[in-house]
Amino acid sequence: MSYVARILIPAAFQSILTGLKIGWAFAWRTLIAAELVFGVSSGSGGLGWFIYENKNQLEIPSVFAGLLTVIVIGLLVENVIFRVIEARTVRKWGMQN
Repeated sequence: MSYVARILIPAAFQSILTGLKIGWAFAWRTLIAAELVFGVSSGSGGLGWFIYENKNQLEIPSVFAGLLTVIVIGLLVENVIFRVIEARTVRKWGMQN
């Protein structure tokens, strides 16, 4: 077990972190798309439903505010969470490309 925890996981962590970043991006887009579809059918929803409803009512500033919120949340997760994890692990271990 020590071999796995001390050698294998640190050696593979850069690839694992890259996979998590890509997975986050797909999951975030899928969540917004699902809210667009299912929020419309149920009459209530989250951010995707907010964007869809304001688009139908031609409230263009609200649509752009919703889109900006989606972008800001995505950038925050990327630049705060993943960058901190990367700085504390991959860069510290000297494994950055």
